[in-house]
Amino acid sequence: MIPTLQRSLRSVLVPQCRKSLSLSPFKSGIRLVSTEIQQKDEQAGESNTATDTGVIHKTEEETLLYFDNVYPRATSLWSPTQWYNALLTNQSRDAVRSKIMEYASPESNPIHGLELRSSIPVKRDGGVFATFLVPRGYTLAEVNSMIQKNTAKESSKSVLSFVTRAAAFPVKGSPWIEDLRRLPSTMVKIKFEGQPLIEEEIYSLFRRYGTIVDIFPPKKGENTATLRYRSFRGAICAKNCVSGMEIHNSVIHVQYERLANEHMFKDFFINHTRIAIPLVIALLSIAAVLIFDPIREFSIRQKITHQFSFSKDNYFIKEFFKLTSYTVSSFKSLLGSETVQTNKKQLWEERIEKVSDLRMWLEENNNTFVIVRGPRGSGKHDLVVQHTLHDRPNVLYIDCDKLTKSRTDSKFLMNAAAEIGFFPIFPWVNSLTNIIDLAVQGLTGQKTGLSESKETQFRNMLTTALMSIRQVALKGYHPTIGSGENTISVKEEDYLQQHPEKKPVIVIDRFSDKAEMNSFAFKELSDWAAMLVQMNIAHVIFLTETVSPNQLLSDSLPNQVFKTLALSDASKESARSYVLASLEQAGPTENEKKRSAPLELSEETMREIDTSLEPLGGRMLDLQAFVRRVKSGENPKEALDKMVEQALEQITQIFLSENVDQIKSAQAWELIELLSKEPVVPFKKIVFRPLFKSSPEAGLLELEKNGLITVSRDRGVLKDIRPAKPLFKAAFEYLLNSDEISTVLETSYLLKMINFETKRIQKWEEELKSLGKVTDTKMFKSRLSYLANKIDASSDTIASCEEKIKILSKSTKS
Repeated sequence: MIPTLQRSLRSVLVPQCRKSLSLSPFKSGIRLVSTEIQQKDEQAGESNTATDTGVIHKTEEETLLYFDNVYPRATSLWSPTQWYNALLTNQSRDAVRSKIMEYASPESNPIHGLELRSSIPVKRDGGVFATFLVPRGYTLAEVNSMIQKNTAKESSKSVLSFVTRAAAFPVKGSPWIEDLRRLPSTMVKIKFEGQPLIEEEIYSLFRRYGTIVDIFPPKKGENTATLRYRSFRGAICAKNCVSGMEIHNSVIHVQYERLANEHMFKDFFINHTRIAIPLVIALLSIAAVLIFDPIREFSIRQKITHQFSFSKDNYFIKEFFKLTSYTVSSFKSLLGSETVQTNKKQLWEERIEKVSDLRMWLEENNNTFVIVRGPRGSGKHDLVVQHTLHDRPNVLYIDCDKLTKSRTDSKFLMNAAAEIGFFPIFPWVNSLTNIIDLAVQGLTGQKTGLSESKETQFRNMLTTALMSIRQVALKGYHPTIGSGENTISVKEEDYLQQHPEKKPVIVIDRFSDKAEMNSFAFKELSDWAAMLVQMNIAHVIFLTETVSPNQLLSDSLPNQVFKTLALSDASKESARSYVLASLEQAGPTENEKKRSAPLELSEETMREIDTSLEPLGGRMLDLQAFVRRVKSGENPKEALDKMVEQALEQITQIFLSENVDQIKSAQAWELIELLSKEPVVPFKKIVFRPLFKSSPEAGLLELEKNGLITVSRDRGVLKDIRPAKPLFKAAFEYLLNSDEISTVLETSYLLKMINFETKRIQKWEEELKSLGKVTDTKMFKSRLSYLANKIDASSDTIASCEEKIKILSKSTKS
């Protein structure tokens, strides 16, 4: 049955194919249109080449073949053939013509007299239409057969023949060279202009170009069939060689069939933006995590260990110091290192004991949660970082001021990353996602939720830092000890319990519970530090000025007793000892580079120092500034005077200038007057003053926050008010004793008081106006009497202030 069917197909197809090859490609009805167009072009003098018209013309003495896999096909971005042809082969016109001639007529089996008349590339399909002149002594069929065999043989000689293998097929139809945006496909659509072919005829005609996966013959009453190839090459060759062929008086037209899923991804993104955009962001986030998180963890470890930085904390530099004995001190001075003995000379006895306590706490085995508390300028940072942790290998220092004073979200994230060592960071990504979020909300009415708040991003930074800290703490950890029968398994908790020195120290400076901006950072740092302590992978030290953050820390780590180290100003004896020890220290300092010997202290200088230390007090930063000034060549009295002048300038600019709120400025001046006369002012003494009466606690806490005063508390209730530092007491006295300055400031204060009382009177007068509309005044007799008394008292205050202003003006003129 099958041989009979094959013979019948051969008897039908072969004569028709030969007939189509011997006829002109313009004899069918559809091609007569092209002939007419060609005639019109000739009459108009226009070009009618295949490049311009898309139609190839050839004579009966020529043969037309299609060579595939000459150019990279535009079928897939990841096709190895495309990349090989594009990168490793010469794609010039002469090179392609030479390649075609090598394929068609190689030296091993030449076709004598074969001439390549034209080569028309179809780069989209990766092939070339080549027109050859049939030489004498050869028939057209013999030339086509030899070219096919030679091409298959020659293109298979390369090592990469599975990529570079080419094939040549005689063009049986009338090819149409079109450059439309119809990319090659494995499925072709066959249209019959006349009687359709049956399925067996379609298979016999199209099988030679490639393996056929399936055939969908024309349905009843239709003239279109669909054919699916296993590869693109089969579909491309079939389309270029068969299209325009005539069989049984029926012209065949072949086109690429657009696959249903060809633009699946594009359609998905366009039609499902609410799903597609979050999906893309999620995939990018996963990729970013896989790529950048290991880099960030390494960067944070480097910030803690300084393993690869050229500094005194570097491991290799430390080892170099151990191995060398000559000029080590010069190296250490170059790197800014100081010996422990030198550090102790710069501390007084009480501070040395506190350093010892802090070191002992760091050597304990668990729950090292330390709070170092002291007023601003008391030397908390120096005591912890320079004196306690100067020889500690792994320390991470975080300054909260750089976080809370960041004006924008991107600046906050960049500062947070710099403090933790989180690198790389892309703050612009959040801005981009915010824009996408707004765009999607405008299109769909709902947010995508892509953008992350700065709180979430900061929390993610701390989580990454926690993983890095854990890696640093467990460096050198081995799950087993010993070998053989003596092997002992060791848990991570046991290892950290036995080696507290391996755990990094996290120092969180300027920690508080409130801030004008980014106050959430305190809560996040508190929870993060509590997690570090609970996991027992780090020691945590908080540096704070007041007791207010204790509640925040208690919320993060409940049922935990904190180790607290309170720093206060030095006593007179300790301050004197510290200053003298610092001045007598041998060796040139930064401000003594011109000197070749230590400073010599005469008896007169010692007396001036003692006199200067009385108003200077025992605040660490002030003592250090005083020492630097004396070392630079100033005498003690001159150094003190200049420090008082600086304090005066700070007070007047921050609290008494015209830019400051009038009420706050007046409150500050009242306290300055009181504190210049008394070292301590009880809270109850100012509660009933007019300026403070409305909200005394708020006013005092605002001035304390800005650094003018310090308020002590008794079981949470405000008790005593003192200057923020002892030097301010001398500055307050100087302000009051200086006639010129005090007159200006006193006058300004009195004018503010007049303005304050005037506004109060206006408010009461408005109430009186509303009460005056009531006919029966007896109903509000008590209220009217109260308002009258208030107005009288304020009027008396205004009169008193005006009288004082007159007296001040007279004293100024005199």
